[in-house]
Amino acid sequence: MKVPEYWQWDELKHRFVLTPEEKRVICFVIAALLLGVGTKCYRDTHPRPPVQMEKKHLHSRKPQL
Repeated sequence: MKVPEYWQWDELKHRFVLTPEEKRVICFVIAALLLGVGTKCYRDTHPRPPVQMEKKHLHSRKPQL
């Protein structure tokens, strides 16, 4: 963002004031994104082996309604 030189830092500070609730929301969104990326990276490096069922148990499950 290009800032005109004649603006004072105090003036800029007053333009970008966030309420405590807005700060909390921004922190929550950033935390959710970081947790999501962390989970994705973990799952990429630690894949779960596929569940193998024995032949005799394949058809023994009752359909759930």
